[in-house]
Amino acid sequence: MMHLRLLLITLLSISCFMHITWEYLVPFCDTTSIYWFFAKDRQWNHQAKILVLGDSQIVSGILPETIAAIENVNLDEVLFLPRPSQQPEGILLDTLRSIQLPHLRKIYVNVSPLNTSKNSITDAHKQLYSSFGNFELYHLTEPFLRKAYYSNVSDFLWKLVIQCFPYFGLSSNTNRIFYDPMVQRDLEQRKLEVRFIKKSMIETSGAWIWKSIGIDPTLQEFDEFLNLDTTLIAGKRELSIQLWAQNLKIWEKRKLNVVVLRIPFSPKMEMDLKQKNGNLVTDSFFKWIQTSSNQNQVAVFDFKEVFLNEYSYFADLTHLNQKGRDAFAKLLKKTLLNHANSSANGM
Repeated sequence: MMHLRLLLITLLSISCFMHITWEYLVPFCDTTSIYWFFAKDRQWNHQAKILVLGDSQIVSGILPETIAAIENVNLDEVLFLPRPSQQPEGILLDTLRSIQLPHLRKIYVNVSPLNTSKNSITDAHKQLYSSFGNFELYHLTEPFLRKAYYSNVSDFLWKLVIQCFPYFGLSSNTNRIFYDPMVQRDLEQRKLEVRFIKKSMIETSGAWIWKSIGIDPTLQEFDEFLNLDTTLIAGKRELSIQLWAQNLKIWEKRKLNVVVLRIPFSPKMEMDLKQKNGNLVTDSFFKWIQTSSNQNQVAVFDFKEVFLNEYSYFADLTHLNQKGRDAFAKLLKKTLLNHANSSANGM
């Protein structure tokens, strides 16, 4: 009995120590993990009228103030909740939680090959959820969420272990600092990213030019990406399509207007996707939306070809930079205004 008591006290002490100190280890993690760590404490304004969901393309490519201007609402009425490596199961988590928003009337969300296919980002998202995601009972009771996050008992046990001992959620990210020279050289950059991400959460609800630490990162036309192969994101993930369909079903049932965006990738990535039919699954899904959804509620805007010659608009292969974000804001405002006018004239 004494041994059992000693064991429990030891485990409780270790757990308390980890919960108190784990934030000091976050700067040693990758950029996406750092962002998720700070994003988990974003406040939900229950007076929000517009909800913005998606992945790092929205984090880097759209400001909440742009959405507020388009929708003619106050800035604090825009709830901005995108996260890097977000997948449709994460969108469903936020969708179900948004039921508590009585004034919600519209959703903005981005869809791309990165969140309709089975790829490394899908696996990364599951680990990020395990490490930094808040747990609620409906994550287990909702069939699609259970299938995505808890397909077997070990998934639940792993989440439970991390909830009790959060260092285990950081281990896969931090152990490389001991043997990977590239990660070791990147530590100063990570420390600066912590500061800028934390600042973005306060000032712009998490909108942040990806990897920016004060200087606007810019892609050059002659930059080479030897490992670029978009066939890796060309395949269909059936569960992703089912999850997207479930999100749309819930949004339509709640009579929410939905704006689905295909935010552009960099020219090289878009050209590679076109050559290798990497857009096939996403394009098919867009067609399904347009034929099966209420067109007065759901609108799809595909911008994948708008910046095919604008290398200077991108921070890297997948993210708009400051210059690109400003250009996209003008384009988005013009496009949505024209759509609103044409819809009004058609009534």
